[in-house]
Amino acid sequence: MLSALAGWCGRHRKLVVLLWVLLAVGLLAGARLVDGTTADDVVVPGSDSEAANALLSADKPFGQQSSQLVLTAPAGTRVDSPGLRAAIRDTVVAVSAVPGVGTVPARVEPSPNRTAVRFTVPLDPGVTAGKALGQQVLDATGPARAAGMDVALGGTLGRELSALNSRPSEIIGIVAALVVLLLAFGSAVAALLPIVSAVVVVVGGLAGLDMLKSAVSIPDVAPTLAAMIGLGVGVDYTLFLVNRQRRLLAAGVPVPDAVARTARSAGAAVLFAGATVVVAISGLMLTGIDFVSWLGWSSALLVAGAVLSAVTLAPAVLAMAGTRLSRGRPAAATDDDLDRGAWGRFGWWATRRPVAVAVASAVVLLGLGAPALALRLGQSDAGDRGTDQQTVLHYNATAAGWGPGENGPLTVVLTDPAQAGPAAAALGATAGVASVAPPRRLPAGAVSLRVVPDTPPSDPATGDLVERLRTEVLPRFGTAHVGGGTATRLDLANRITERLSWLILVVVGVACVLLLLAFRSVLLPVKAALMNIVSVSAAYGVVTAVFQWGWGAGLLGLDGSVPIDSYVPMVLFAVLFGLSMDYEVFLLSAVQEHWARTGDNRLAVRRGLAETGGVITSAALIMVCVFASFVLVDNPTVKIFGLGLATAIVVDATIVRCLLVPATMVLLGRWNWWLPRWLDRSLPHLLDHRDPVPEPGNGGQGEPDQRADVTSPRPPTSGGTASHAGEGRSPEPAGQPASDAGEQVGVDRLA
Repeated sequence: MLSALAGWCGRHRKLVVLLWVLLAVGLLAGARLVDGTTADDVVVPGSDSEAANALLSADKPFGQQSSQLVLTAPAGTRVDSPGLRAAIRDTVVAVSAVPGVGTVPARVEPSPNRTAVRFTVPLDPGVTAGKALGQQVLDATGPARAAGMDVALGGTLGRELSALNSRPSEIIGIVAALVVLLLAFGSAVAALLPIVSAVVVVVGGLAGLDMLKSAVSIPDVAPTLAAMIGLGVGVDYTLFLVNRQRRLLAAGVPVPDAVARTARSAGAAVLFAGATVVVAISGLMLTGIDFVSWLGWSSALLVAGAVLSAVTLAPAVLAMAGTRLSRGRPAAATDDDLDRGAWGRFGWWATRRPVAVAVASAVVLLGLGAPALALRLGQSDAGDRGTDQQTVLHYNATAAGWGPGENGPLTVVLTDPAQAGPAAAALGATAGVASVAPPRRLPAGAVSLRVVPDTPPSDPATGDLVERLRTEVLPRFGTAHVGGGTATRLDLANRITERLSWLILVVVGVACVLLLLAFRSVLLPVKAALMNIVSVSAAYGVVTAVFQWGWGAGLLGLDGSVPIDSYVPMVLFAVLFGLSMDYEVFLLSAVQEHWARTGDNRLAVRRGLAETGGVITSAALIMVCVFASFVLVDNPTVKIFGLGLATAIVVDATIVRCLLVPATMVLLGRWNWWLPRWLDRSLPHLLDHRDPVPEPGNGGQGEPDQRADVTSPRPPTSGGTASHAGEGRSPEPAGQPASDAGEQVGVDRLA
């Protein structure tokens, strides 16, 4: 099917390219016509905070949005001085006159120390909060600025003005990818194809997300995470196809046949790899929380676009490039070329001492993952960013004027209004509470109390306070709920803790089923899952050391340690498990092709590594550059994702795929390819593992007649040395000594 699709796309290459361009342009045009904003609103269904927020929402007119301005007096002055009072009054009038802004309260709220005032900036119903409107509101604060006051805008408009800008990181990632591809291929044509494909996918995908913002609530960090992942896989998938196409052209296969064969082999591997990534990331929906689910779905959308591009757009541009793709550094055309190459010699070394290589790799990985045992989850807030964004300025101004707890007030909702007075007194006497506002009646008949903690939202003491209120203070006042942003984030952490084990089981299980279908092996999916978990653990360890312990945090633009949000490890697991499976699929596809042709497990592992080692490390280097560039984004959560993803890819593409996986596959021997007879008869044949690269001169006509039985090879018998066809008789690379037969027997017995 993929071969036929690629053949059609190759024959109609101009039409296919035109359709992709029109799709990207159409999505961009649609994104400009549709108004939508990102939001970090979190709703945890069935939680205590959800019950409180539901009662509170009835007190707010539908669709009404509001922001808040904080005006801070110059050092050494007070806001009640005559000059500043006039400036504040003129500012309120000017802001009220901005089109789209509702009625601004005439009275402003001064801080207890009289160093600042704040007032609400409501928006008219139906008005969309955008950057343009936010800038108009800021411009209207000219009288306050002229009087020397500092201005900070928070709420909806403040978030819009502080929206993340990942464009510089994307440009850095693209430039780095181009440099790596030029060094890898030595050809501008071969280097540009993956870049063009990835740019089309990312541009179109992000435009599609912009259109979705008008219908669903997408987290602020979701588009940045999606761009990070989409750019990485978009380059990697096309890079894998280009590498296979170059090998076929070097072997003398005509361009149309090479395009079809590339889709049949490398295209099928990309399809399965991409499906695994989509399934893993979409597994975040198991939390039942839209905020977390859309972190996954946003990235899955771009990954799906990258897969679609790989099986349609890539064949078209490969056909357009023709034989020009062969220019630059020559590709390996024969197995002898693979054996004599640098990766062939490395593969010989890695598979000659498998026990030593496996043990050494495991020790390094355990050392990297050890700090993860001390991982503690928390809540980040705007105070962790330390920039001049409006949300940060508003956070700092509020904390300085009204106390740190004002940035994360709690809202207690009581269903019995008669209990409001006693409850307010009990709350005011509770340790950790700074103030309690007078009760306010809600339309549903309940009452609400605004409770301000002594500590900021990110402080663990604030979370402890919420737990004490729910379990010790409020139960004696009837039905009561604690809501607000801080309480909601605490419920989010609890829900993620409950669902994390299910996410891991489902994601690992589905990925194993996909690999079972792809490679028709029982042990390979299990081994792949274990290797991916090892890579994820190493990323957790580095994230813990840098962001929780503060090791090297200054190099990332942070003042010290920052809290790690509760959803970050879950999202990292889903994303990293899927991305790690990419390289596993690429490597195993090549190994199984050589196994099908030679029946020699050690030789197949060696040549599979020789064939894919260069493309895997090049692809990994590109991903590392892309992910690492996002640590420049001025948001701690994005920095955590960038460093965590980059670390995992480095570990996975070097220690795991190039050392640990080959060593374990040599030790397992023919067990790698074992499949019970009954399961062999039940499973469909989805991938063609025949060798798609003919010897030069064959021109792509025909396939080798002798094949190894890859569907159900006999495992070694228990209690003795197994008979391994071809084991120990692999030709050694030029200049290397022959394998020691005694060592091979020992390896076979261990396997």
